[in-house]
Amino acid sequence: MDRIMERLKRYVEWSGRIFTGLLFIWLTYVAFDLSYILEEVEHLFDDIGLVMMMTCSYFVAFLLRAKAWQLYIGKQVGYKRFVDGMLYSLFFNHLLPFKAGDIIRTSYLAQSKLVNWKKAVESVVVMRLLDLIILGSIAVIGVVYIGVSLSFVFLIALLLGTASIIGVLLLKDTWRQILFYYIRNVFSVISSTNGLILFIIVFLSWCLEAVVVLAVSTQFELSITYLNALWVNSFTIAGQVFHFSPGGIGTYESFMSFALRAFQVPVKDAYTIAIITHGYKFIFSFIVGIYLIVNVPISWNTMKDWLRRKED
Repeated sequence: MDRIMERLKRYVEWSGRIFTGLLFIWLTYVAFDLSYILEEVEHLFDDIGLVMMMTCSYFVAFLLRAKAWQLYIGKQVGYKRFVDGMLYSLFFNHLLPFKAGDIIRTSYLAQSKLVNWKKAVESVVVMRLLDLIILGSIAVIGVVYIGVSLSFVFLIALLLGTASIIGVLLLKDTWRQILFYYIRNVFSVISSTNGLILFIIVFLSWCLEAVVVLAVSTQFELSITYLNALWVNSFTIAGQVFHFSPGGIGTYESFMSFALRAFQVPVKDAYTIAIITHGYKFIFSFIVGIYLIVNVPISWNTMKDWLRRKED
């Protein structure tokens, strides 16, 4: 039975990945224009003030998530370890084709010896679920109340994919128990006074990250508002559950392009905005990686040991 469940889980995951991969190939075929992309990148970097605002907003977003993570654990561990852990997570999620970042940040926290492995894993999973709840809520509110119009086929495929993943997790007793355990943890956190503060901090962090989408969009003759950008960013990041490549290449562009199309952005502009936004995040993550390698290096052997715990 366990073998069947594992196969079913892989089938659902790869179905979603293949679907988004094919979407990206189609988008690239109809919208890719290298000269147009480079022209818009040049326009963006001509406005250094705008780029600095993007960078500050994006960086502070991670500082806030690190603070929320520390609030969950407690102040027995210094804030800098949480910041470096978040940045290591960002770097490795853009470097490797699977979500290695969460394994790295879990292990980096546990390495402090002030938090055991089980508590470190719990904290990362709870923070990730909190992210998904916030991002998913923003996405649903956009569809239901703001009147966002998505492609019917794309929306149905997304809902079916998400429902399938949840359904597979609920089929196996062990997975179901783990899922319910962490969901209860999330809601117990949210319902507490400290949890409300934590929730607000994480929400604000995603509000700041949306500034990157808004800033890139301003280079085009579009009527994209901040609320539009917040919804587009939330929808795009929530869609990374189908992550199958370094940094979610392909998945990110597909979801952001279709999200922007909901605001009548032409396909070519939507694709270009997605490419530039994602490219900026890659550049940011690799600059962060250089900082980490120089200032808080981790040996390759240690890293390999951590990554071997992926199945745990």
